[in-house]
Amino acid sequence: MEESVVSFVLDHLAQLVAREANLLYGVEDRVQSLQYELQMIKELLSSTRSKKGMEHTVLNQIRDVSHLAEDVIDTFVAKVSIYKRRTILGRMLRGFGQLRLLHRVADKIDKIKTTLNEIRDNKDKYDAFKETKNQSAAEEEEEEKRAQSVQKLRRNVEEEDVVGFVHDSKDIIKRLLEGGSNRKAVSIVGMGGLGKTTLARKVYNSSQVKQRFMCRAWVYVSNECRAKELLIGLLKHLMPNFEQQGRGKKKGKKSAGDINELSEEELKKLVRNCLEWKRYLVVVDDLWKKQDWDEVQDAFPDNNRGSRILITSRLKEVALHATHDVPHYLQFLNEKESWELFHRKVFRGEDYPSDLESLGKQMVKSCRGLPLSIIVLAGLLANKEKSHREWSKVVGHVNWYLTQDETQVKDIVLKLSYDNLPRRLKPCFLYLGLFPEDFEIPVTPLLQKWVAEGFIQDTGSRDPDDVAEDYLYELIDRSLVQVAKVDTNASAETCRVHDLLRDLCILESKEDRVFEVCTDHNILIPTKPRRLSIHSKMDHYISSSNNDHSCVRSMFFFGSIYYVRSWDWKWLFESLKLVRVLEFGVNGSNKIPSDIGNFIHLRYLRIDIEYVMFVPDSILNLWNLQTIDLGPPRRNVPISFPAKIWKLKHLRHLNTLRAIELRGSCSGSDVKMWNVQTVSSLVINSQATSLIKKGTFPNVKRLGLRVTSESEGELPKLLQSLQQLSYLNKLVIVLRDRDDAGAEHSTDESVKRNSGFKPQELLRNLGQFNCLTILTIENAFDLLTYALTFPPNVTELTLSEINCISDEGMNGLGNHTKLKKLRLLGDVTWSGESFDLNCVEGGFSQLEVIEMEDLKVGKWKLGNGGMLRLHSVMIQNCARLDDLPNEIWSLSSLRKVQVMKPSEEMARMLRNLEIKNGVQLVTEDHQSRTDWTDFNILDCISEI
Repeated sequence: MEESVVSFVLDHLAQLVAREANLLYGVEDRVQSLQYELQMIKELLSSTRSKKGMEHTVLNQIRDVSHLAEDVIDTFVAKVSIYKRRTILGRMLRGFGQLRLLHRVADKIDKIKTTLNEIRDNKDKYDAFKETKNQSAAEEEEEEKRAQSVQKLRRNVEEEDVVGFVHDSKDIIKRLLEGGSNRKAVSIVGMGGLGKTTLARKVYNSSQVKQRFMCRAWVYVSNECRAKELLIGLLKHLMPNFEQQGRGKKKGKKSAGDINELSEEELKKLVRNCLEWKRYLVVVDDLWKKQDWDEVQDAFPDNNRGSRILITSRLKEVALHATHDVPHYLQFLNEKESWELFHRKVFRGEDYPSDLESLGKQMVKSCRGLPLSIIVLAGLLANKEKSHREWSKVVGHVNWYLTQDETQVKDIVLKLSYDNLPRRLKPCFLYLGLFPEDFEIPVTPLLQKWVAEGFIQDTGSRDPDDVAEDYLYELIDRSLVQVAKVDTNASAETCRVHDLLRDLCILESKEDRVFEVCTDHNILIPTKPRRLSIHSKMDHYISSSNNDHSCVRSMFFFGSIYYVRSWDWKWLFESLKLVRVLEFGVNGSNKIPSDIGNFIHLRYLRIDIEYVMFVPDSILNLWNLQTIDLGPPRRNVPISFPAKIWKLKHLRHLNTLRAIELRGSCSGSDVKMWNVQTVSSLVINSQATSLIKKGTFPNVKRLGLRVTSESEGELPKLLQSLQQLSYLNKLVIVLRDRDDAGAEHSTDESVKRNSGFKPQELLRNLGQFNCLTILTIENAFDLLTYALTFPPNVTELTLSEINCISDEGMNGLGNHTKLKKLRLLGDVTWSGESFDLNCVEGGFSQLEVIEMEDLKVGKWKLGNGGMLRLHSVMIQNCARLDDLPNEIWSLSSLRKVQVMKPSEEMARMLRNLEIKNGVQLVTEDHQSRTDWTDFNILDCISEI
């Protein structure tokens, strides 16, 4: 961790000297000399692996001095940047203060250099923990091998086969399947790390349980459980696309995000409505308190259908309170099961030297049958050389830890695995402790935060986001991070850490001063953190905390939903002058103040902008800003953003589900924004058109464009300009909607009427985008009534607001040889005639996933040899579709069919259907439909 601190400070100083030298005017020579001192310290640290005794003291000294240097320089830069933005008169009046500031910072830098010299000159301390050059070379060689094999880690991260639990799973399944028709709860009890969740997941995914319970849902609880969060988590499982109920703005409707504003009783009603007419299984994982169960149990109806609830808990009394039945007590793995689990994880089916078995079994024995410890230890050894010499070192470490405290076996193994992480991975792993317990961490924002925090160093020519992704997969491979959800490409979409590993992250972070977590229990304990994660309501923290925030670089708010008011912003500006990462969690704002430009060091900003219409010009002062995430929308109105976006010279990601409408002049500059990866999404006006035609975003990978009445006819020309973007792989085009076009809802409405060009012209221009792999076209209307050819390498295609599909349009889709995922979304308000989907023989040769929602499809026909690779079908609210093609059920690759809100005829067919080949059928019949409109929960906009 100390090396990462020094590396970040060096990188920060180098950027200042190279790009913002004007902010260091008067002290640039001292800053450069400080760089030299820190560089020597970094070289010292690069040969340091031990962290005991005297070495520990010296490392802490280096870390503290590096932090001090960072604080001195950042404070100076913040004050100078504000000074330079003043008028000439203001500068004259403040001139004396500026000279005094120069003198003070120069004096502080000199003192820091003296301290660094004293540390470096003390040879006794250094020699105590320097390693030989041979060891460093060996470490470099190991790193090189690691880099070469990192792509192997990008394998399918679906859950692997579970070792052991044979008798346990049989017992749990038997309890779930037996008994009367009354609702019944079954519980699993065991200590942390024993495998309760793994066993429950094995049962949950068993074919017997799938066939018995057509409705299954899983919800994680935590030690800081909130009933409302638990209920929302349940609804996300019970209602597919729960947060995307409908698309496109409907007047008078709120968005899915409004679910946070519902009361607990309203949420319970939604859950009950989802479950009332079904035989369901709900897993309540990791229940901690009796009162948590009392607050939510009435959401589960006793519907006399044999429904079941499976509870896991560490506490016997909690399980007995919830189930009124004898819990299933989970035992430790025996020696045979322990070795099988370890062997599978370390060697992965490969042969191994016979002399390693005795060493391996010796270490496995020290894990005392605790699965988590075995898996983490195996993850450690899987990434080391398979030799007697290397394994003997690990045995020595295990034995040393055991002599300290033989009772804490799990802590020993977990701590050992952390200690053996490469330096580059340690801060990334510890960072995961910032998030609440059992929190599903979105992967993409996590990687962007790692980059903003400076954890991704020495990337060479590679993109930092790609390197960050490699780091995550390494942590997954070491079993320190769990994949929670995967996308259609089998890549990690969300992840989480086991709560025992999270505890380790928090403990190590507190010791190394990486971050601190503040809850209602410790809010009054004063600290001086550098990163702070608040797990209480924002206004409560602000009014109660006595923390010194002068050195805070990262601030996270993960409390319940709260709207940031003007006085909250004032507190933030006064307290967080050096902040780099600001994450508001579920907190929103109705205004972004102009003072936002004073956060001169800000690199990552995420805030929910429900009612914000305007981003002030001062945001352009944030020259360090890398990621702007303006969170989920509540309305479909563009947000105004200054056109001189190129002033954000380090910007990488502009993430917003609401369209950005650039304002003001953008003339006079041909600056390229080489770092920009994501722009979502731009209203096509004169400013956006000018920037795109100038090639302002040469390396953009993900781009969104929104057509309006003022820009009709511009899109085809703009697409010609975009053909020069060799890295563009995801494009979202939002065509004009009916309201914007001022058109009536008529059957002859067309893409041409709403967008000013023919669909053939649109697709002809898109056909030249050879790098494009993901394409979304919103407000497609009758686009699929023509024989069209889509970009040749698109693997994922989404078309929304479809009102008709012809055979020619379907044939065009079916002939697309690389298409893997197809989403066809209609318009819930459209009342036109129904149409048929005729998929020709041999069509859709690579298609794996098809989703249909709100389509007025009457019949679906599938020709022989069509969709041979299809494994997932999702149909929602297609009320005119009464049957599925018989050919679907004979597809050998088919794994899951999901039909939500079917017609009565479809529901009857599905109830009488005999499922074969292990296909999972998930359905919600017409009797159990939830009346979502009672709560105005609709609307979503596609993501970039």
